[in-house]
Amino acid sequence: MLPTVRQLQYFIAAARSGQISRAANDMNVTQSSITIAIRDLEGRLGYRLFHRKSKGVELTAAGQLFLQNATGVLAGLEDLMTLSVEDDRHIGGEVRLGVTDTVSGYYLPRIWREIRHRAPSLTMHVTELPRPEVETGVLEGRFDLGIILISNIGNKDDFEQETLLVSQRQLWVGAGHPFASRETLAFADLVDQPYFLLQTDDHEHTMTAAWEQHRFQPNIVFRSYSIEAIRSLVAAGHGITVLSDMIYRAWSLEGQRLLRKPISDHISTMNTGVIWPKSREMSKATALFLRILTGEIAAQRDQGRRGFLAE
Repeated sequence: MLPTVRQLQYFIAAARSGQISRAANDMNVTQSSITIAIRDLEGRLGYRLFHRKSKGVELTAAGQLFLQNATGVLAGLEDLMTLSVEDDRHIGGEVRLGVTDTVSGYYLPRIWREIRHRAPSLTMHVTELPRPEVETGVLEGRFDLGIILISNIGNKDDFEQETLLVSQRQLWVGAGHPFASRETLAFADLVDQPYFLLQTDDHEHTMTAAWEQHRFQPNIVFRSYSIEAIRSLVAAGHGITVLSDMIYRAWSLEGQRLLRKPISDHISTMNTGVIWPKSREMSKATALFLRILTGEIAAQRDQGRRGFLAE
């Protein structure tokens, strides 16, 4: 028997949040509704989707594969619901988009797919730049919209903005690391651990603020602009890092397992969103692009599909 759409939605919500309680809150249902749906889904499949832990749930290897396919199934169903919408598909024009490197790697492919499907007559011109330069380009009119980490935005008063994704930062460790069996850790637990630091998109600045707040000095052994390099090093057991759920993937390029662990000390979330200037009139093409982003993608986020663009 095939799973229901509701079961897939509940499963994805739990997978994205890592907690049944948070998934229930995201979906505006009871925790028992999520639990029963997942239990029934696992019964139909004949294998476990989650490892149950005292403070949440974590996908099994089979669960990771099921998540990728379930996300695609729901995306396909949503595409079916838009087949009769013809007006948007005939709106043409050009949209100039400024993005940061993190957005390029983990948002842009899905944005491109969404726009090409829903508004094929639009032409996108995309430029990748550091966040401050994207902000300046939007204000000066070189870009119609910018997609950046709005949690780091410089001049909030100059922009309208819409959040597309709120992503928690967690500790990443290899499956063979001594921390792999721990449920939760604090910065104090990380003293003297070899630490790999990502340098893209203001990440070092954000983490430095968190470390200073909690009087923690990491043992940084390597700084890199490559997320995949750090992912591989951590998965191989050479050290640890703290990165956001948006860029998390459970396997390195070499096929080694990577785990996430909550940190009890406060770290700010990584919020990704779209910005546009308050004072400028928007073209019809740009308004359509923005409506697709903030309407369709944000709606999927609100339904519990937190990683729609990050997969």
